[in-house]
Amino acid sequence: MEYYLCLATLLKFIFLIRFPSCKSLAGVTKHRYGQDTLDTFRALERLSLKHDKCLADLKFLYSCRDADLVPIFLQFKLSSNRLRASSEVLKARRRLLTVEINAKRRDATRLSEEISVIRSRFKVSVRRIDLVYYNRVIKRTCQVQALKWVATHKRKLLNLRAHARSDNARIDPDSVITNLSSHVLSDVEKSALSKGLKFTLPPPKLKRGNFLSSFELLYGDLSRCQFVGNSEEKEYFRKKLAEIGFSSLYKFNHTRRDLLNMPKEEFLALKSLSKNREIVIMKPDKGSGVVILDRSVYIAKMEEIILDTSKFKLAKNQDVYKISRTIERRVRTYLRDEVRNPGHISSDQYNELYPNGSHIGVMYGLPKIHKSGNPMRPICSAVGTATYQLGKFVADIILPASVNKHGTDLRDTFQFVSQMKGLDLTDCTLVSFDVQSLFTNVPLTATIDVCMDRLYRLRLCVDTTA
Repeated sequence: MEYYLCLATLLKFIFLIRFPSCKSLAGVTKHRYGQDTLDTFRALERLSLKHDKCLADLKFLYSCRDADLVPIFLQFKLSSNRLRASSEVLKARRRLLTVEINAKRRDATRLSEEISVIRSRFKVSVRRIDLVYYNRVIKRTCQVQALKWVATHKRKLLNLRAHARSDNARIDPDSVITNLSSHVLSDVEKSALSKGLKFTLPPPKLKRGNFLSSFELLYGDLSRCQFVGNSEEKEYFRKKLAEIGFSSLYKFNHTRRDLLNMPKEEFLALKSLSKNREIVIMKPDKGSGVVILDRSVYIAKMEEIILDTSKFKLAKNQDVYKISRTIERRVRTYLRDEVRNPGHISSDQYNELYPNGSHIGVMYGLPKIHKSGNPMRPICSAVGTATYQLGKFVADIILPASVNKHGTDLRDTFQFVSQMKGLDLTDCTLVSFDVQSLFTNVPLTATIDVCMDRLYRLRLCVDTTA
């Protein structure tokens, strides 16, 4: 036993000397063996990830087959809900699941053969001691990704089992709807709302201009990326695309009445609820369902949040258009003078981050029905604002600063449950702390200082020119 411990310690010491932590693995490999060997290592790493992902997908498909569950990608849409439970549709889905399993098997075999070829080529390019280290790096990378795949597949299986139970049982409207308003729902309204907020109705009619413009944009994008060949093929493709657009538009507008996927009385009840200006219908903060509030109560709770001067500041200029244009000009000037001109980003990145036609953010609230008094959780949607793309760009840069080396950060509750399974909690008490208005109480200056310190002191920088 002591011999193996000494050997492991010796290997760790050798790895630290040959692959120092102050240098990147790619840089050491390129300097020691050349660019071709580095490309071979990256190809081996990429194929190993694909192979392990394929095996994880196979395990998920086997679980679906054993539990008689149908994955989401095989739940194709049908013209009538009555066909969903028919034996013909169920047999077709099972056959498709078998076809997918066989395809994944073939992919796994093919990837395994490709890995064997590249690994044999990689063996003769590096020293044996370095080969051990490279194999450990690839194995560790695959293990980290495997944890994410397993968590995702577990979540999918839970959702599929829940949907299977809901399809076999009649939905209780009271378990879906939380009515906190003064409006009394009828049985028809409850039945319509119990389908959930993700239930969609076909539009009354497709507008010719809006619908066909999507095909024109698609043709333009494909033409720019040289998807089509010469001029004859280009013209043929354009005509076929136009034919598909016009035929689908005509077919939908003339068969829309047959596509109504709920009883007419429920449809009329939903229409009546949508015109009721005294109530607000939304989803809860946690989980799924339908929550109904009086509009006056909703507005009062949101005003209580935004009128807190310690968290929000009233803008002197109340012209929404001018505020949006002012922020947009500031972002443009900063990107041009402080980021692009000094060469910190490429021209393509500058064009992607450049704001144009932006608007101010939108705030709305979701009720916390699991808490006393049903307080609102404020949510600020920044999609389409002048700083939205820039914020996404910065988020990718500071992402390494949000992960610590001790593994105490959690991605979601599924990862938490997975880590707790291996612990003995017999004499322990599990405590959960809740922070009121977490994001608005985070000290911005201190948070920025922590991120900058981790990025530069620990050298957690990323390539911004990729």
